[in-house]
Amino acid sequence: MKQTKMLLCILIAVLLCCSCGFFGPQEYVCEIDDVKSVQIVRLDTYVEGEYRYEYTVLSDIADTTDFVERLNDLDHNVNWGDPGRMYTEYVVIRIEYLNGDYDLLYRNAQCFHRSGDNSYGYFIFDKEQFNALISDYTAK
Repeated sequence: MKQTKMLLCILIAVLLCCSCGFFGPQEYVCEIDDVKSVQIVRLDTYVEGEYRYEYTVLSDIADTTDFVERLNDLDHNVNWGDPGRMYTEYVVIRIEYLNGDYDLLYRNAQCFHRSGDNSYGYFIFDKEQFNALISDYTAK
């Protein structure tokens, strides 16, 4: 009976950890060699059934290497709860990869599109650093 309770406790702990991102990546890192383009975009509408956002490009980043290096250097941590949700009107970073995958990054919410499927991130970027990075590339 004692072993059954112990196994049940372990199973519950594993299920809880899996649902909160505990076993997922603990750090956001973008591999510059895989990047096709980087844009700052505003999310306009969410297309139901296609699981994607329509968006308006606010800035095409010419120096992707510098941008990605700065992005990778942002302070961030992992959200141990449910992943953040993206909303229309958010200004986000869109990174497109050579293979057609992409990341949509907001300060406390992310969408990772891999091989036709979306997954959602658990990262929380430092608000001031994240906003400054976007401002540096959208200020006119």
